[in-house]
Amino acid sequence: MPWIENVALVDIPRGRHHNAGENSMLIQIVDPCMEFPVPMHKFKETHQFEFLDIEANDYTIDEAFRCSDEQAQRLVELLQHALLNRMNVVVHCHAGVCRSGAVCEIGVMMGFDDCEAFRSPNLLVKHKMMRVLGWLYDEQEPHTINGVPAEWEDDNGKIFTLAKARREYREREGDI
Repeated sequence: MPWIENVALVDIPRGRHHNAGENSMLIQIVDPCMEFPVPMHKFKETHQFEFLDIEANDYTIDEAFRCSDEQAQRLVELLQHALLNRMNVVVHCHAGVCRSGAVCEIGVMMGFDDCEAFRSPNLLVKHKMMRVLGWLYDEQEPHTINGVPAEWEDDNGKIFTLAKARREYREREGDI
């Protein structure tokens, strides 16, 4: 079975991800107007998206900065294509945790093997992709960190909660 992995933007030019092999796909997600990193390794296919890591109820100066229904549709189509063609998939966003984590979580639900990278899926992205697939989901689903419910009050709380959890994860994994 092909696998799917979420990583940070800085990991792509450094090649800090599993070896995806020749039959592979790179999905790149960056903030609007940001440059896409050039990968160290060759991928058979590369697909690029621009949207912010904001949730359904978060304030934004421009609604176009959210993950759109069309982007969610395209992400699902890409995962279906990769699964059908047994392609390993690497997905990155800025921190490699929320937007890419949502895409990976859906990929695992679709049947990809999980590389079990640290993640806290963006629920807007996750739910939009689930809608495309015709899957039901809980509108009140709590945020999670590696499947464990997590709470934060605001963006600062999210950043500190995720930073602490990631450090603890890396310590357990022997990464630091």
